[in-house]
Amino acid sequence: MVWGLALVSLMAFLLAFASHSPGWMGLGICVGFVCGVAAALVFIDRHVRASSRPEHMTRGEVEALRRTVRKPDNASRQLPPSETH
Repeated sequence: MVWGLALVSLMAFLLAFASHSPGWMGLGICVGFVCGVAAALVFIDRHVRASSRPEHMTRGEVEALRRTVRKPDNASRQLPPSETH
């Protein structure tokens, strides 16, 4: 699809360049810009999707994360009793 959009954009610009009629030239420029922008957005979308991580974690990833979290040791983490004056 993306290569089709790029090819249509190129052909539309060639039509605009080769035509002597202002109507065909305007149509070629409009179609060329619209298809060119669409092709660029599809290329950007593909790149972002290829380099992004999924939003949710799998069950195995959640279990691995739970194993790495330490349980608080109550005896070593308590503050000493405060002295009253």
